[in-house]
Amino acid sequence: MRSAPYLLTSLTALLLQASTASAAAVKTDHVEAELVAESTTLRAGADNSLALRLVPEAGWHVYWRNPGDSGLPTSITWTLPDGLAAGDLQWPYPHRETLGPIVNYGYSEQVLLPVTLTVAADVVTPEPLLIRAKAKWLVCKDICIPGSADLELQLPLASEANPGGIDERWREAFANARSELPQPAPADWQLRFQIRETADDKTLSLAIRGTGIGSADDLAFFPYASDLINHSASIRRVLDNDGNLRLSQTLSDYFVKAPASVEGVLVIHDGGGDKAWEISATPGSVAPVPVSAEAPPKPVESAAVLEPPPAYLLVLLFALLGGLVLNLMPCVFPVLSIKAMSLVDARGSTAGKQRSHALAYTAGVLLSFLGLSGLLIALRSSGAAIGWGFQLQHPGFVAALAYLFFAMGLSLSGVVEFGTRLMGVGQSLASAEGYRGSFFTGVLAVAVASPCTAPFMGTALGYALSQPAHVALTVFAALGLGLALPFLAIGFVPALAKMLPRPGKWMENFKQFMAFPLYLTTVWLLWVLGGLTDRNGMTLALLGLTLIAFALWLWNRSSGIATVMKFAAIAAALALLASPLLAKQVAGPAGGIADTSHEPYSEARLAELRAEGRTVFVDFTADWCITCKVNERVALASTDVRKAFAERKVAWLVADWTREDPAITAALARFGRNGVPLYLVYADHAEPAVLPQLLTPDIVISALPAAP
Repeated sequence: MRSAPYLLTSLTALLLQASTASAAAVKTDHVEAELVAESTTLRAGADNSLALRLVPEAGWHVYWRNPGDSGLPTSITWTLPDGLAAGDLQWPYPHRETLGPIVNYGYSEQVLLPVTLTVAADVVTPEPLLIRAKAKWLVCKDICIPGSADLELQLPLASEANPGGIDERWREAFANARSELPQPAPADWQLRFQIRETADDKTLSLAIRGTGIGSADDLAFFPYASDLINHSASIRRVLDNDGNLRLSQTLSDYFVKAPASVEGVLVIHDGGGDKAWEISATPGSVAPVPVSAEAPPKPVESAAVLEPPPAYLLVLLFALLGGLVLNLMPCVFPVLSIKAMSLVDARGSTAGKQRSHALAYTAGVLLSFLGLSGLLIALRSSGAAIGWGFQLQHPGFVAALAYLFFAMGLSLSGVVEFGTRLMGVGQSLASAEGYRGSFFTGVLAVAVASPCTAPFMGTALGYALSQPAHVALTVFAALGLGLALPFLAIGFVPALAKMLPRPGKWMENFKQFMAFPLYLTTVWLLWVLGGLTDRNGMTLALLGLTLIAFALWLWNRSSGIATVMKFAAIAAALALLASPLLAKQVAGPAGGIADTSHEPYSEARLAELRAEGRTVFVDFTADWCITCKVNERVALASTDVRKAFAERKVAWLVADWTREDPAITAALARFGRNGVPLYLVYADHAEPAVLPQLLTPDIVISALPAAP
């Protein structure tokens, strides 16, 4: 009978163990996350094995500690009872995840990231211990989504009544994770590295002398540093008769300087299974591996040689979506509101005329995109370091665009009616000349869209400008088609056109109201101009706007003197655009958030901060980039972000691309971008995390490592 209480106690402990040994997995967008323990109990005075379990959805992946060309490593923040301490995440060796020219390091299947949980010897409690953690990750496919989960795990302490044991549910998973953790390199290995930076040789070479290397028929090197090698470059290798291994790989485009040591994971695949070694090489003399040692490429059909890379169709889709999103960007909306008016007024037109207007508008958009992209490609081919939106870096163009918006606003306000055909508003839509208005509305939409970089657009532009001209032009054409797509759809789908409101007196009020976004756009352009030049340049542009207003006030007056005066005023306004006060750009600070919390970007300063172990947030921006300004006000100026920067000692570097800057253009190109915004987070000497183009405070804070 005395055994009954013991059995009852044991049964109770087992039931408690079954109910608390593991909490339910948390399912988020494309990732299932869970805290798991190798044992069903925790042992006091010992190290215990836990793990963060992540299961990406098929086709998606999460990132290793060095994510490669883009991405964000997984992180975890613990909330533990007194007497418990968690170590760092341990990283099984990753796999390469490719998207066109982009190569990332991560996991596309279930992965356990082990953690050692130490329980102090004096921890005594009859209750299960509640372990809490917040995990954060970035999950990517053709798009990337930041994710997080609040996780819990309850585990009792081991006791005589409940000694615990291996949790059979996770036995195999823990065994697999441990088998893929890199092991310390054998003690007899001698590791050296040499970096060469010459006109025809920019490589990292590694030499490994020792035993047990194996055949090395297939291997991979995953560096811990983000700015060391070109992740997409092939690795060249030579194994001599003594079993000594030499490797060479092209340096990264954003390599700064030789490190004190080269650290990373070397994975050797051979018939005996995979072996992952953690290596640390010191400087020394290493003979480079010749290009002839590179694995021969797979044969391809001769007809396929000129075909674009496999990511081409995906990039075209990105470009189409990017152009579509441009319709919603604040720098484009004023012009689109004018076009919306023209579509409303065209309800009474025949289906054929509606289609013709849609085609005319699309032609204006496409030809403008192709012309602008052709100029951009030609200038870059000649050696100019420019990117998307480069025309907004020239004061004369900005002033001319301010003239145009101001004139359009005055026209909508009723000062003059000359612009109705140009803007596609009014009864001229029903006439043949109205097609010209639709065409030039498309031209105008491209002109004001050029400083914007919408989601999906950055990847497409970066890809386009790294390809031959004929491939690049098709990407820009897809971008233009996306911009024109809403109006093209309305023109060719009568049911959509019928959904538009009926014409009426409200249209005149709406037309006049739409002048004010144009005036606000003019104010913004003058602000941009002030950042490019100085008060003299801005004053000169204001004088030009006054002359434009005077000319339009005289526009419908037919007397001889009025005609002379209005054309003289226009000529004077245009002459001001050639003034030296506009041609000369004045250097100055970035026109972003006016405070001292950030400092100018430079490669040298970035390298210095990273050498200090600081977390660095790099903000590629420009005064004329509306998306950048929105992100600054919505996210970067928020109290939560500023507080996180201060608590985590984040250095904030601003790469101001308002004016031409070849160094910033080159830095953008290293990340496959040709326009702003671009946001990078450097942490723990790892590959920088690339944040989305539209920011929120949570996105920025989630990308930062935990406070020290």
